[in-house]
Amino acid sequence: MYSRHLLSRVLIGSLALTLPLLAQETKAKAPTAEQQALMQAWRKAATPGPNHQLLGSLTGEWTFATKMWMEPGAPPENSTGTAVYTPLMDGRYIQGDYKGTFGGMAFQGLGLTGYDNVAQHFTATWADNMGTSITLMTGSYDPATRTFTYLGDMDDMMKPGVKVKVRQNVKILSADSHVMEWYETRGAKEIKTMEITYNRQK
Repeated sequence: MYSRHLLSRVLIGSLALTLPLLAQETKAKAPTAEQQALMQAWRKAATPGPNHQLLGSLTGEWTFATKMWMEPGAPPENSTGTAVYTPLMDGRYIQGDYKGTFGGMAFQGLGLTGYDNVAQHFTATWADNMGTSITLMTGSYDPATRTFTYLGDMDDMMKPGVKVKVRQNVKILSADSHVMEWYETRGAKEIKTMEITYNRQK
């Protein structure tokens, strides 16, 4: 009798510990409507789509030629370099690694571009060894003209605390060529300060 009583107590104790765990597992297998909606929203936000494929078409190795205007009407300064666009995180982003020369000095730049499914715009960042700032821009794509347009601002190094509005256009000429144009608004006038032509390395 004693052994049966002890065995019953052990079984009851085991059930007392096991049943809550089973209940938790059952609950985990049946998420609430709110949890299901959250998971669906997360999947939609995290899944690469056509805009990510569009960015992915730029991946590869490129040569580039730069024209930079230090003053309106002045002849441009010319330089050349190479760029490598690499897809990251299953195509959610592309990273641009740039190397070249500028003003007789070695130039290195790094860009990260992606498409934000939630905000529904492209996002681009830029940093290089000619400064210590990171530029952030958001943009859109016009399939009719095959042009990306990014807008943002940067600090005026001659006037600390003053922001300069910038616009960057990237026009896709073909699968093997595209052109980037850079504009700055100083005062009430927007001026073109840079143009870079990219050609895919064969």
